[in-house]
Amino acid sequence: MKNQFLFLGSGGSTGVPLIGCNCAVCRSKDPHDKRLRPSGLLQVKGKNFLIDVGPDFREQALKYEISHIDGILITHSHFDHIGGLDDLRAFNFLQKQKIPCLLSIETFDELKLRYHYLIRDQKEGETVCADLDFHILDKDFGEIEFQGLVWDFVSFYQGEMKVTGFRLGDFAYISDIREFTEEVYDALVGVKTLVVSAAKPSEILIARGVAKRHLSIEEAIDFSERINASKTWITHIGHEIGHEEVIRELPQGISLAYDGLAIEF
Repeated sequence: MKNQFLFLGSGGSTGVPLIGCNCAVCRSKDPHDKRLRPSGLLQVKGKNFLIDVGPDFREQALKYEISHIDGILITHSHFDHIGGLDDLRAFNFLQKQKIPCLLSIETFDELKLRYHYLIRDQKEGETVCADLDFHILDKDFGEIEFQGLVWDFVSFYQGEMKVTGFRLGDFAYISDIREFTEEVYDALVGVKTLVVSAAKPSEILIARGVAKRHLSIEEAIDFSERINASKTWITHIGHEIGHEEVIRELPQGISLAYDGLAIEF
């Protein structure tokens, strides 16, 4: 039985089109260039697992008719990855129980600050949240059983932000990666289907002279080739990348994701 990953959103932190922008991609009529904030739905053995819950989650849940959620995996606490947490309450009402949530201790601590009205510390040190049942990763690399499945996890950085990548079998989701160690490559040996973020082509980053926060398209290709993935999908795509223009230049086995794309693994 095949598992499936659905791209709920393939855009960067601002989405595409960008507010107030009149560039060719933002004005494009190609539906591949309409990108909500990055998120995905893993469907495995009849269970639905969300990867990240961004500010477009309500729209995504309605558009793709998500009827239940069995677990959530959060990569990190930037707004484009957690901005839709409030909208999960609809699933609490439907399912009449807390939703299990897997995340790093660093991300958990940040959520307690940003969502202090949802997550409260009691005097005894116990954390109380009416909506989510937190499962905390207290180390950088390893594996954990979560909702009846064994997940591998890796850690890397985007600036000072620690980010978690997740692997299930021969599928891996690696978003917002910038600084990382060789241990990440080691943990991803055997991955055949890779989802990795790349916001812009290298020449855009160089021309702007700004500090890199993501891999470039070219760096994502190198990352995929180092892992030897059979198929790689690039996500977290900025408005500098036009789908039809860029996809023709990519090597075999590497493609741009787009909202609504469903892949099997």
